[in-house]
Amino acid sequence: MHDDTEEALAREAKRLFRRYTLEVVEGLNMCPWAETARRRSQVSESVDLAAEPTIEAGAAWARRLGEDRAVEIGFRICPRVRATRAEFVAHVQAIRDAYAREPGRGGVLMAMVAFHPEPEPAPSNPLAIINLIRRCPDPAIQAIRLSTLEELRQRDNTGKRFLPMSAALALPLDAPVRRPLHEVVAEANEQTVARLGVERMVAIVEAIRRDREVTYRALGVEP
Repeated sequence: MHDDTEEALAREAKRLFRRYTLEVVEGLNMCPWAETARRRSQVSESVDLAAEPTIEAGAAWARRLGEDRAVEIGFRICPRVRATRAEFVAHVQAIRDAYAREPGRGGVLMAMVAFHPEPEPAPSNPLAIINLIRRCPDPAIQAIRLSTLEELRQRDNTGKRFLPMSAALALPLDAPVRRPLHEVVAEANEQTVARLGVERMVAIVEAIRRDREVTYRALGVEP
């Protein structure tokens, strides 16, 4: 693939992910803090064009984010990855493990969670709804600073009002919480579904998916 196509693919992958962020994460008010972070330039986006990204590259990315104090949230977008949701989740877990073994200066500073375009079967329970919301255009890794997660929890006694639902699943299992984490996530999602309806969320995600297909085919990339 020519360099200009590579550059165009990276550019379009970022555009599609930003559309997802604006229309789903911010547009559906899934994370009230997301817009603030974006406007403050505290969000980092990068694109990995490898068809099979390495664990080492992912761990190195997490270390770089952790050492850059200007970054609160990072996204690593992987437009050529064809792994299933389960395979990509396992890949991200392997990156977390590698990062935990060699976190760099300051220790483990970032939590990570997988995003994937593949739908979750039967999105009828609150935890499955999280995976519906995380149907971004391309497989991606979200990294969020652990100190930011703690700050978000401190803003509300219940721990749910300002806690990004995707970030909730990125928390370490032993993270201190005022309530069991699954209860916080479930309640927040039940309220979101009651307010908006699954159909509306699915329609937005599907429109972005169609945009991706048309865009990538025009670049000669199999969507």
